[in-house]
Amino acid sequence: MRPLYIDGSPGCRVVLDEPALRVSLADKADQLFPMSRISRVVCKGVVDWSMSALLACADAGISVLFLEKNGVLRARWLSRAGDRQALTQRLVDLLARADGPGLYENWTLAMEKLAARSFARRIGLVDWREVSVAMLRRQLSASLGDGGRHLANLLENILHAELLVWLPEAGFAGDDEALLAANPDLAVFLSQLLMWDFYPLLLAADPQHGTAPMQAMGLLFQQRADRCYLLFRSTMNKLHQFLLSVS
Repeated sequence: MRPLYIDGSPGCRVVLDEPALRVSLADKADQLFPMSRISRVVCKGVVDWSMSALLACADAGISVLFLEKNGVLRARWLSRAGDRQALTQRLVDLLARADGPGLYENWTLAMEKLAARSFARRIGLVDWREVSVAMLRRQLSASLGDGGRHLANLLENILHAELLVWLPEAGFAGDDEALLAANPDLAVFLSQLLMWDFYPLLLAADPQHGTAPMQAMGLLFQQRADRCYLLFRSTMNKLHQFLLSVS
């Protein structure tokens, strides 16, 4: 199974043509994508979906992310939820405590600090142990420029789409009502966290002329998908250990 990336434009439409999704683009032949081969869908820009296609994706366990033209997340369509799982319950229980949100925030800040320091060391900063996350983000934004920030937005949302698949497999039901009310969006946090591993590549990358940004970032992710998944599993193990330690 592979992700489906759709770079939308006026006239782009997705409909259900069982057992596939039919993608129509202006001035191009329609394309059929068997749903059994799709892990998730990421749409950028103008893409018109039929309700039957969206519901079929939900039934098939395929999440859909909708991005603005600049790559910023606009909305997401989640697949059908499974049973409530253990990791979800532990996090719900923590957030219900008076001190829970503060403890969880401290854990996320500690994880981001570790990831940012690893990035700083990889790019050769002498003071990588002391530099703050906020300072690194300012320097990173300036170094990437408008074009680099656009690519980073796209890549972050590609990661987000992957995480919507990986998290349930790791025991986390992201559509749990109690979690949605508390608003600890773990998929958003993890996508931002994992981006620190990609930033050195974005800083060093040469523009790929003739390659659409969405496809270029999709390829970059696929090239590092195994490493990214290992980092994800390591982070989830740390989250599990943290939840056990405070329960």
